Amino acid sequence: MSLASATVNNPVIDILVQSSLGSENKELRLKWIPHEEIADIEPTRIDNVYCAIRNGNGTAYKTMITLVLLGNNEQCTQILVSEFARIYSLPTHKYNIVDNNFRRYSVWLKERNRRIKGFIKYDDNYYMVASRCFYQYYSRYGFCTTCGILRCSPVWCICGHKQLSDEWTSNNKKLDDFIKKSQLQTNSPNDAYLEWIPFDCVHDYGDEYGHSYGLPTSAFTELIPLEITDETDDLYYATVNFHLCVMFIE
Repeated sequence: MSLASATVNNPVIDILVQSSLGSENKELRLKWIPHEEIADIEPTRIDNVYCAIRNGNGTAYKTMITLVLLGNNEQCTQILVSEFARIYSLPTHKYNIVDNNFRRYSVWLKERNRRIKGFIKYDDNYYMVASRCFYQYYSRYGFCTTCGILRCSPVWCICGHKQLSDEWTSNNKKLDDFIKKSQLQTNSPNDAYLEWIPFDCVHDYGDEYGHSYGLPTSAFTELIPLEITDETDDLYYATVNFHLCVMFIE
């Protein structure tokens, strides 16, 4: 029996939902979300991506979410949905990468896609529903210009294409250049490099520690204040290099 309600009548998307149920990780299983739970849909600066409020979800709390438009019932053909699934690597459990050059990719992908909750039909259009922090992946990583998928790295795509994301900024040019230099120096996706992590991707515990939920994994993070301005001498960056978060997983 389909998980879709009587008001959801797109069998192609439903097949994608059903195929995700094979994942052993419950967080990677997709589902149909009642349209009554969604409110206050607003556009973002990215085409076809919206922010909204989700009410209920089994609790009395409201949560901030991201909606990604697929289209109406006529537009959501097998070709469109298959391409959408490829771009977002769905269902996630089918993307177990064995290529040693990308040995960290499966971890990155699971961490990203566990924020995708499912699909919804709202005002005759279908949307993918994800947590609000999923929106950060568009600016931090972007879409690969070679294969078109949403990347899991600010430097490398799973197709092997190397391309630095330029949508993010620390609002300090010297720091931006310092981070990008570490990324440019990588020769493979397994090399360590620096990454700018927006502060709203870190839960601040009020002391020197936080909990980051940016890629590559959720982890406790030591927060070390840096005395950096636009006039900071270049030598200063060498002294703080070991205190910066390096994106590296064995």
